[in-house]
Amino acid sequence: MKIILAVLMCAASLTAEAPFACNLKAFQPAERKQWRKLIEEVMSAVVLARELPDGYALQIDANRAPLVRVAEWAALERKCSPFFDFEMKMHGEDGSLWLNLKGREGVKDFIREDFKLLRDKF
Repeated sequence: MKIILAVLMCAASLTAEAPFACNLKAFQPAERKQWRKLIEEVMSAVVLARELPDGYALQIDANRAPLVRVAEWAALERKCSPFFDFEMKMHGEDGSLWLNLKGREGVKDFIREDFKLLRDKF
C-alpha cells in the first residue's frame, strides 16, 4: 500500500510542474503593466551574472533597482512563472544586492532565452 501511495504522489508531482513559460493571463491589466516596468528596471540594473548549478546569481545595482523594487518584481514574476525559486541577499559591509534566480532542470536555459536584457551579462 505504501509503495502504491508513493508512486501516485510521485506521478502527481510530475504532472503538477508548471511549464517553462510566463503565463501572462495570470496578471490583471494593471499588474501586467507594472510587471513590464519592473522587469525592465530590475534586469537593466544587473551588473554581473554568475552561473549557479540550478540558475543564476544576479548582482543588482541597488541604486538603480532597490531591494523593495526587486522584491516587488519577484512577487509579480512568481505569478506568471511559478517554476522560479527566488533568493534575495543584501550584504551589510558592501551593500551589494544579489538575486538568485533558480529552479528545476531546464530553468537555466529558460533564463538565457527569455531574459533578453541579460544576454551580455552571461
